[in-house]
Amino acid sequence: MDIMGDTKPDRKKIELTDGNILLRPYRMSDVDKLFHAVRESVNEMSVWLPFAHENYSIRESKDWIKKRPKEWRKGIAYDFAVFDMQSGDMLGGCGLNEIDERNGKANLGYWVRTSRTGKGVAVATTRLLAKWGFEVLKLKRIEIGIALGNQRSLRVAEKVGARREGVLRNRINIRDVMHDAVMHSLIPGDV
Repeated sequence: MDIMGDTKPDRKKIELTDGNILLRPYRMSDVDKLFHAVRESVNEMSVWLPFAHENYSIRESKDWIKKRPKEWRKGIAYDFAVFDMQSGDMLGGCGLNEIDERNGKANLGYWVRTSRTGKGVAVATTRLLAKWGFEVLKLKRIEIGIALGNQRSLRVAEKVGARREGVLRNRINIRDVMHDAVMHSLIPGDV
């Protein structure tokens, strides 16, 4: 099964919004914003996201953004920067990755900078991205795998109506340590 045929969505034309937040593909002009958002959040995010570490550099932001168009064209990952519609501040990032075209499924991930957590950003982001995945990529299933213990992310999955399917042992590798993960799923019609 080919999710989209040979055509991938045009990165330059995509903006997803609910009127409060905006999701759009990363641009090279986002390097400084990404760097500052990650640096602000290293202490909280590093527990769950290996890319956020105490020596995170501007070079890592640049390299990350530079790779996005190629992965998009290959259909490997669809990553978006998340912005506040009013202030223009970068709030975090999200993406669909681990694309399985044969089975029409993908993994959905998200992160929100520390100063904006607890304000519904991750919930709104997840809803917008999942809807886009179902409507544009024609996915049949979106998985949200969350390390056991990551209470904030577990609450996000619950709030968007993702179905908890169980705990998968040794599912997520964080800094060379295997963690059990709670698997949630969304299917078309859930969002």
